[in-house]
Amino acid sequence: MTVIGIAVLALAIFGIKQHLATQVAWNQRFAQSRHSPTKDAMIALARRSAEIEADDAAERLRRLGEMQRASEKYERDRKAWRCINHIPFRQIPGGWENVPGESC
Repeated sequence: MTVIGIAVLALAIFGIKQHLATQVAWNQRFAQSRHSPTKDAMIALARRSAEIEADDAAERLRRLGEMQRASEKYERDRKAWRCINHIPFRQIPGGWENVPGESC
């Protein structure tokens, strides 16, 4: 009975350790992709463009061009997404992954 008890305890400890390692790996992978980088770039550009002074027309046009290119890239990337039950999926090497924080 003691040997069985020790075996069950060892398996439980191993299971908990594996579960915690999986949680850490999952959080590391998906913490970076909660917001798409192009969306964050668009938000940052929009904030910066609001700070541009009105008399600096060349800088304003340059920043507006950057915002437009970022927006177009985001739209191109979004067109490649597939929706299943209102959940967007984007293609990654080896398959598809859902896009956290977005909807179709």
